[in-house]
Amino acid sequence: MQKTLFSLFVALGYALRSLKHPATWAVIALVGGLWWWRNHSHEAAKVVHQLPPIEFKPLAAGPDSPAAPGSSAARPGITAAPADEFETLDPDPEKRPVMSSRDLEVAVGRFHKDNLRLPKDADELIEQKYLVGVPPAPPGKHYVLDLSPIQMRLVSK
Repeated sequence: MQKTLFSLFVALGYALRSLKHPATWAVIALVGGLWWWRNHSHEAAKVVHQLPPIEFKPLAAGPDSPAAPGSSAARPGITAAPADEFETLDPDPEKRPVMSSRDLEVAVGRFHKDNLRLPKDADELIEQKYLVGVPPAPPGKHYVLDLSPIQMRLVSK
């Protein structure tokens, strides 16, 4: 028993003495960093596989856009109240958002949590299945993602 305790104290002494060397701290930092990254990447994988992707829901027709057939704005005598997104819109159609800013915030937030960076463009969100059901852009146009404020617009190429 005494030999075992003596061995433990000697080992502890060598371990404490080795903490004076920078290489020991480098190894400790490397092992800690790898352990953190392993746990962090598993959490990100759980997020991707548990949450369904955000469905693309286009905004309702704007104040100067033709209303969809069957909507209340298409029936004579009935006027539709403007949506919140269209109250302060620029008349330029290329500055109008094409989907709800809240849904887009959720998709960008999930992308950021999983990839530890913001998406480069709207195509990256669509390719990695954070947004599903996005119709193809009309000829000569493409989707642009603005991150301040978060909105996706359809602009000319």
